[in-house]
Amino acid sequence: MPGHPPPSPAPGTAAAPSGHPVALPKVLGVLDGVVLSLSNISPTFSIGVGLGMIGASVGVGIPAAFLLGLLPILGIALAYTKLNQREANCGTAYVWVGRAVGPMPGYMIGWVTVVTQVLFLSYAIPLMGQYTLLAVDSMGLHRVAGVNLADAPVFASMAAGLVLAAGLTALAILGVEVAARFQLVLISLEFVVLLALFLWAVVAGHAASFDLDWFSPTVFSSPSVMAMGILLAVFMYWGWETAFSVTEENADARTSARAGMWSLAAVAGLFLFAAVAFQRALTPEELVANGERGLPYIGEMAAGGVGRAVTTLVLLCSIIACVQSVLIGSARQTLAMSRDGVLGAGWAALHNRRRTPHVSTLRIAAVSAVLALLSAGLGSLQDIIVGSVTSVGILISLYYAFAALACAITFAPDARRNPRMLVVTVLVPVACGLALLGLGCYMVFSLWTSCDHFAFAADNGRFLTLVPMVILVTGVPAALWAKYRRRAPYFYRDPASAPRTPEAPVPAGGSAPAM
Repeated sequence: MPGHPPPSPAPGTAAAPSGHPVALPKVLGVLDGVVLSLSNISPTFSIGVGLGMIGASVGVGIPAAFLLGLLPILGIALAYTKLNQREANCGTAYVWVGRAVGPMPGYMIGWVTVVTQVLFLSYAIPLMGQYTLLAVDSMGLHRVAGVNLADAPVFASMAAGLVLAAGLTALAILGVEVAARFQLVLISLEFVVLLALFLWAVVAGHAASFDLDWFSPTVFSSPSVMAMGILLAVFMYWGWETAFSVTEENADARTSARAGMWSLAAVAGLFLFAAVAFQRALTPEELVANGERGLPYIGEMAAGGVGRAVTTLVLLCSIIACVQSVLIGSARQTLAMSRDGVLGAGWAALHNRRRTPHVSTLRIAAVSAVLALLSAGLGSLQDIIVGSVTSVGILISLYYAFAALACAITFAPDARRNPRMLVVTVLVPVACGLALLGLGCYMVFSLWTSCDHFAFAADNGRFLTLVPMVILVTGVPAALWAKYRRRAPYFYRDPASAPRTPEAPVPAGGSAPAM
């Protein structure tokens, strides 16, 4: 029947030119998954930038905001775990939603994931370059080739960022296990520095006495303040699902679930420790005033110029690890979409020796670099990129909610006869998905009502509301093209049938049609 492909190899395998299957390398363990997830969450940068924003909204309620924000994320993590047990696929929610809810919503999940990741990378490349120059400056080298590193022009930050991005791309192509080992070094350095700094702040800080009420919902002055605090905190956990993006490269089928949960536990503990440390060391006014400079500010309080230099360095490590983790995850996402025919088969090509999706990795990196370069000269494009990163929570809440719905639909038939399964696979995911969807709607309301006019600027609330809507709308013609022009098998599955095994990646050197 047209549109229905013949049976294909299992996920993670491909037919080599000789006809023998070639598998994605099963090389990752739990620690690797934890490292990749923590790198994507980027806790150091999230703490350095995010705590000031949360503190400005909730005062001393930052720990309570992190605890409450963790609850719906745990429900979605449970949904990912159950869905991954049913079908381990690097396409994750794109595949699961496509099978359970429908191919159009599933495709939109994939579209949103790829577009937001590319936009994030194009935002992070010059940021990575900027922090590289700041880190060098903090170590005593203030000028290079006549450029003042503390206040470097855009071209200098962009050049440094592009050089680093090229190196990270090459490392990702060398192998996901190589990248994970590199990120382990960065994450270990970050945690050692942060834990030492936060311990000093808790012991030596005198801005406020420790109070258990900081962890209680009663600390918030009003329900709207609590909602805003949870809204800001919940999306700081974004990135834990990277453990599931590399599920086909895990040595054990249970690795993704364990890595996802351990990464959430680790980052939740770090966020809570950071919140207490910041509130012990800084008054609410100091926290708000320093904003994204809060971490170097505490570093300088603890150890003067050396402390500022070290905290600037770990912020750079956090951005570097995050960029590479996002690059790895987005390459796996496009690989999964290519196997389903919604992208050209070249996106699924595997490197001959390394068995990594090198074409997807190179293309994602190249598109992100081009957008970063264009944004440096086009203020309007830069506003779109910054706006998409700022308001990404709206889209995150949407695809988390759809993942929860997919879990409920997938397991509902069996759960009717099993009360425990009903709670774990239906009620909890749906409740958490609705909570996150409600937070997304509240974010839309807050942004829209934060100003009384529209302006094409990254600090205009109505502009920030429309950017994610535009991302969604532009996905519709892309989906129609994939369905009717490409006749992608993804859109012609019988939803009542058993899940069809996705098409295989094409090994480099094998035949693959153009994009």
